[in-house]
Amino acid sequence: MMRAGGMRGPGAVHTSRRLVLRDWGSDEEVMAFAAEGGYELVKDESDDVVDGIVREVIWQLTPGIVLQYAVDSRSGCSVLVLAGTPADDVQGIVESIERGVHPWTLKELLSAVDRAKGPEATSAAVLRAGMGAPPEFDRRFYKRLRKAVRSDDSAVRRAGIWAISYSRWAQFRPDLEAAASVEPDPELRKDAQVILDHYAG
Repeated sequence: MMRAGGMRGPGAVHTSRRLVLRDWGSDEEVMAFAAEGGYELVKDESDDVVDGIVREVIWQLTPGIVLQYAVDSRSGCSVLVLAGTPADDVQGIVESIERGVHPWTLKELLSAVDRAKGPEATSAAVLRAGMGAPPEFDRRFYKRLRKAVRSDDSAVRRAGIWAISYSRWAQFRPDLEAAASVEPDPELRKDAQVILDHYAG
């Protein structure tokens, strides 16, 4: 899956945040949206078990801009990511996509975490927030995901550990290092170490 928030600067590839769709596996809605836009299909694959992607579709919108749709089994999210140049064009298309498919807004992602009751609902909201967090560090998301990593419930901690793997903000590195060394659940310690080994922050 394309990393949210690509390089900035003249000629650099700009990557949008991951736009989290409201329904798991929103294939029909997304394919209809792409067909209506006349997007050129360049890739349609399923079952990348290693990365947890059960479907990935990429369209070329213009010679310099591509749109990726991915269904991620670990987070339980379906997302759209736009990448290309120039940045202004990418942002304009993102706004068009938001009007067309109505993904979760940043405010809604945060609110869902705050309102969640019980480990299952909280874990789902935390994973969704991690997937949809902005590319740049955002303290609102940081506070909520960090709280999940420190939860008394192991399922919520698991969700928090994997949620921060999507953002890969440098500020999360100490939390991952702590989880990899002192987390009481040995499986979660392994998960944290795996993520830490591939962490770019």
